Amino acid sequence: MPELLYLDTARLGRMSPGAAAAHRDFVALAGDEGGGLYFDRFLADGFRDCPDAFATRYPGLANWGGVGGLKAGLRELAGCAPDTPLLLASRSTALMRFAARLLFHPCRNILTTDLDWPPYRAVLAAESAAAARTLTEVPLREGVLSGRLTDAELVEVVCDRFARAGCDGLYLTAVNNLGVRFPVERVVRRLEAAHAVRVVVVDAAQEFCHVPLPLLTVSCDLYLAGAHKWLRGYHPLGVAFYGRRQSCGRVRTVLAQAVRSGEIDDPLLRFTARLESGTDEHLSETVNLAPLFSTTGALADANDSAGAWSNRLRNREAAAATLLAVGWEPVLPDREFRSGILLVRAERPTIQAADSDSLRAALRVAGIAATTYPGGLVRLSMPSDSWRPGELDHLGRAFKLIA
Repeated sequence: MPELLYLDTARLGRMSPGAAAAHRDFVALAGDEGGGLYFDRFLADGFRDCPDAFATRYPGLANWGGVGGLKAGLRELAGCAPDTPLLLASRSTALMRFAARLLFHPCRNILTTDLDWPPYRAVLAAESAAAARTLTEVPLREGVLSGRLTDAELVEVVCDRFARAGCDGLYLTAVNNLGVRFPVERVVRRLEAAHAVRVVVVDAAQEFCHVPLPLLTVSCDLYLAGAHKWLRGYHPLGVAFYGRRQSCGRVRTVLAQAVRSGEIDDPLLRFTARLESGTDEHLSETVNLAPLFSTTGALADANDSAGAWSNRLRNREAAAATLLAVGWEPVLPDREFRSGILLVRAERPTIQAADSDSLRAALRVAGIAATTYPGGLVRLSMPSDSWRPGELDHLGRAFKLIA
């Protein structure tokens, strides 16, 4: 079987070397110490109050400095202020449920688009029905993917629909699962200059550590991300940044109410909040801690965001040209919408008619890990480093074989 070229960050990022080392040594530490005294000290503060031999025995955990240290690393990576609040959760859907509650707490009509991730949209729809509030969807996907809709036209369409429908909240996806990059900051700033926008939530699961981050708490009230995709921590870890001056208090209030009522029930979120605050709860639920350590290891491997972004765009263009030559049509929206994700569609009707699981399996046999969709559509997530010698040839051979 050919060597695997991993381009499947829609699901999970390939675990980074630092994340893998941290995970291995966490497993070793857990096997040696269990839940003993030194493990509790290490969990809270890192190696500071542990025997000197720990640092030598578990070098993959050298960057662990407690939950506070992990959050400080995530803030620095995102370019946030050191005091920016953030939440960690074992399930991204728990944070999405909180986001839906935050949106419909004050808002009567939330504007969304058909570029959103369907499972998250379902969470919004359920909360909308429960709160007897309105969701207004703007259809953009077909126009963007076909190249008929420009960046400037999209901003006009979204802002016009917001005003005509009487919306007062926004739920936007910064980069969607098909790689469409949305002009979030421009839309938000324009709407806030002319309308009362009560809450802005941004789904950034495919933006965080992929696209340089210009917004975070500047342009939105809650920024939802994850450490298991483009950061390559692998173990699922949901991350939510907030801290806009006008909404910080409201976010804390809604979160506290949702946790008390059990509507937001995530053991890792509660555990990390208690650990960071120093409070003790003897009847706490058993928590999977692996994501904390693998994320800490991945932070040590994180690339320069501007350099990685430039590489991804160059890699995207090179891959598009390679695949166009072997029977696959690149899906090329307006340049401003493009990201480090490339969509290609099979030109042959027999490939278009094949089910997506069979296409994904055939690609894997040919040495390519990718995401596939119905209609012969394949999503490829570009690497952060330039293509290595032979990789583009490998990519072209694999797709030519299938086509």
